Amino acid sequence: MADSSSEPPCGGAPGAHAAGTGVPSAVLRSWDEAEARIFPLVMAQPELYQQSVTTIQRLLGRLRESCPDLAALLAVHEHGAELAAEDVAGAGVAGIRPDLVVAAACAMRYRELVASLAADGRLAALGSARDQGVSWAVVEEIGSRDRAPYVPYQRIEAEVATGRAVIVSIGPDETLSRAVHRLDEGEIDLVTGGLRIGRLVGSYLDPDTCAAALQQARSAPPAPLSQA
Repeated sequence: MADSSSEPPCGGAPGAHAAGTGVPSAVLRSWDEAEARIFPLVMAQPELYQQSVTTIQRLLGRLRESCPDLAALLAVHEHGAELAAEDVAGAGVAGIRPDLVVAAACAMRYRELVASLAADGRLAALGSARDQGVSWAVVEEIGSRDRAPYVPYQRIEAEVATGRAVIVSIGPDETLSRAVHRLDEGEIDLVTGGLRIGRLVGSYLDPDTCAAALQQARSAPPAPLSQA
């Protein structure tokens, strides 16, 4: 954890790592591909799209009840054909493969579970930092500074007492040849761990300039986030 007396570089904080979800990349790709095939129907076949969405939402409700974690969701994925036969085939969604509908519902439930895990992780990190008596802490980190910008990087630093946060990210510029360091304001709900993203603080090509801006953002008095 990083406190106010230890300033990490703008591109990373040693010791903070994002936990993997444990879901095979091939499974994630199959879920993404299912959504990519279904959701464009909103323009081409809006009635079929609406039927699909209704069925997906019904399946999502069932997954919320039966899949409290990622392991349970993977088990459902492995038996997707059975779920498709039971819940989709009889729903009257002609023209859409039932397995695609199941996969799309799994994708939506996956995002909900990952968001919940991330929120729990932020609360745990804040609790640990509070026990250590530090004022600011890294509560979430995704990716590695060493691999940026070729692999996107993001870190969230938060004020322990208030949940006020600064989101640090690194990505490629439009030429894909240089790293762009970005700072955004944010706020962590101290009850749920949910993250709200606020205004852009700035984008920087120079890491040292970004580090100075990060220090200034952490020191500045909090400003209310704009309403979404």
